[in-house]
Amino acid sequence: MIGKIVLLTFLFCSFLVLSQNTVTGVVSADDRPLHGAIVNLSVGSSSKKTDNTGSFKFMNIKEETCQITVSYPGMLDFSVLLDFSKNSNPHLTIQLQLDPQLFEEVVISSNSFGLTDKTPFTISTLELKNVSYKGSPSGVMGIIQNEPGVNAAEMGHGISKPFIRGLGFSRVVTLYQGNKLENHQWGADHGLGLNDLGISSVEIVKGPASILYGSGAIGGVILLNDDETYLDSARMTGNVGTSLNSVSGGVRFYGSLGKKFKNGFFVAADAATERHADYYDANKRLIGNSRFNNQTIRFHTGVKKERFHNKLSYTYNNQYLGIIDDNELVDSLSLATFRNDRVMQLPFQQVTDHLVTYRQKIKHNDRLISEATVSYHYNDRSEIEENTDEIDLGLTQSHTFYTGKLTYINDKWRHTTGLQGSFVNMKNKRNAKEILIPNALSYENGVYYLGTWRNKHHTFQGGIRYDVRFTEANANQANIVQQGYVLPQDDGSGKLGRLFTGFTGSFGYSFQFKEGAILKSNFSSGYRAPDIAELFANGNHPGTNRFEVGNIEFNREQNVQLDASFAKKNKVFEYEISIFGNLVKNYIFFSDSGDTTSNGLNIWSFNQTDALLYGGEFFAEYTPLERDQLGISLSGNLIRGIETAQRKNLTFIPADRIVLQLNYKPISQQPLFLFSTLQQVFRQQRPGFNETSTPGYQLWSAGAKYELQIQRQTLTFAITGFNLLNALYVDHISILRAFSIPSPGRNLMLNLQWRF
Repeated sequence: MIGKIVLLTFLFCSFLVLSQNTVTGVVSADDRPLHGAIVNLSVGSSSKKTDNTGSFKFMNIKEETCQITVSYPGMLDFSVLLDFSKNSNPHLTIQLQLDPQLFEEVVISSNSFGLTDKTPFTISTLELKNVSYKGSPSGVMGIIQNEPGVNAAEMGHGISKPFIRGLGFSRVVTLYQGNKLENHQWGADHGLGLNDLGISSVEIVKGPASILYGSGAIGGVILLNDDETYLDSARMTGNVGTSLNSVSGGVRFYGSLGKKFKNGFFVAADAATERHADYYDANKRLIGNSRFNNQTIRFHTGVKKERFHNKLSYTYNNQYLGIIDDNELVDSLSLATFRNDRVMQLPFQQVTDHLVTYRQKIKHNDRLISEATVSYHYNDRSEIEENTDEIDLGLTQSHTFYTGKLTYINDKWRHTTGLQGSFVNMKNKRNAKEILIPNALSYENGVYYLGTWRNKHHTFQGGIRYDVRFTEANANQANIVQQGYVLPQDDGSGKLGRLFTGFTGSFGYSFQFKEGAILKSNFSSGYRAPDIAELFANGNHPGTNRFEVGNIEFNREQNVQLDASFAKKNKVFEYEISIFGNLVKNYIFFSDSGDTTSNGLNIWSFNQTDALLYGGEFFAEYTPLERDQLGISLSGNLIRGIETAQRKNLTFIPADRIVLQLNYKPISQQPLFLFSTLQQVFRQQRPGFNETSTPGYQLWSAGAKYELQIQRQTLTFAITGFNLLNALYVDHISILRAFSIPSPGRNLMLNLQWRF
């Protein structure tokens, strides 16, 4: 039997070799080769990236005709139809042009860390199409948290919050489906709630980016871009797949389907369902109630033409998230049941999201582009502790968001002006037993200008923005009064309001040397209004052992950041070094007051101080072989945070980290890809308020991916091992660190995907 399989495999491979059609080419922009451009071949849905010389090659093409599409962030897509009956070995010289419709700060970004062309500040672009990492139990954050300067504060699988350069919670803005998310920031134990379904890439802006994204982005911005592969094909495209995770018995099924018609009209849909049991730590101990499950459905429709592009999208996401108890490591109090038990048990969260977005771009002429986005997000959150028929904490939130932008371009200048605003209405459910924060309304509107001047070597970019935000709390709802909730510093009316206004601005410069090096510097300032919990919290937080107290007198946070970077690349080596200093006035932090309530709950309060964060990141990659057969990269970050008045350490400052990664293709034309990553996290011995030091640890992951092309379909197998050394560790910014609850142990993730 084995002999027959070997013979059939040999005959099949011999047949492929007989095919003679080959396509080669070079991709460049501004007369410079582009490394990392995505080249798609319509036959078999093949895809490659250009190497350090901008070159690509496809071999053994059996069809008589095929379409080549080339894309690169910040550039207009290039597409050409090839006829092999006229030339069986065409060589293409492709010169990409700048896309004027994209946001200024994502112009020409590479897939390696932070290496942007001419943009004055740091941005990373990560492709999420890699099947090897699809279905990460920690969602999108599980994929991007290894980027230098980016970390995740986790509360077990399924709950994860982003931190950028030591700033997290409400200081990081997340844009998903064109909508500025407002549903996760106020609680440490509420994650993004996003998975990678229908997402092609993530862009991470590091540092204040409030010019285009409004107040709150003093830490940075995470932009999730939809996968729109179907727009580049004349036929129906899609994929189906499954992911299996051994550490939690996790099973995920997903699929996508899209079609663009000749008149420019398109429709697409994505769906996924996922279930996880409790995870094992490195000691093979089940961490009770770390189980979770979710279901996601997405629909898109619209029209894409040369000068007009609109898109209407809808996303439904439903999550059930187990809440790990503070006393989980006490055997007699553990909530663990048995392996592969996926039935939800108390306590747990149920979170449901409905998001509708309309986006539109119009290129009026070669110089003027207009863009508009309107979205509505409804978030329903319940925390259930003691009885499945009772809701301990129940909140609903309606968020309407809009943005409009005009961009005018001439030979050297780009002028962008815009409006942006939102309306948030948050309510406690009438049957909720506990009240942590009151009902609240929040209105925010802002106007901005961003200007860019550039020539071949120099780029200057500056902007200014003004925002007004009004937040009003109302504690007069009947159930709020019955539960005995009182607003902090209540004046007796049961209502309190705060108005916050502020200017934000930035100015940056970059210089591009002839030999491929670039020097960048940027000075920026942003502000953040305190969120609802920081202002108005005054109650028990279900699922924790805390009574939380806010402060209505808080001032806005205002920061000033200076960052600089130097990057250089050649055919086999590239590197970048970035440093930053970020001074935050009126920094808000959360700490244990040392007091308890009459029923024994620890009282935690929000406080304000001035803070300084500083540090840097580095990235280096060596690709000694042609066509990127071998890639060796080394990256890392160092972040420090102190309270300036008393020189005390801040809380939630990530440990220093170094990551070594190896990628290898044994033979350049074979669809086998091997990879390995070794991460060294050092001891965090600068604990902040109510923190203790955490020891260092090493994480090793490795895997392999194999792609089998059958006609126009691609079947991909991938296996990835995470924490292969089975390290027992607790990350310093883990929400569960205070209770010494370990992160997951060794995990084998198996992925199978069919693209058509």
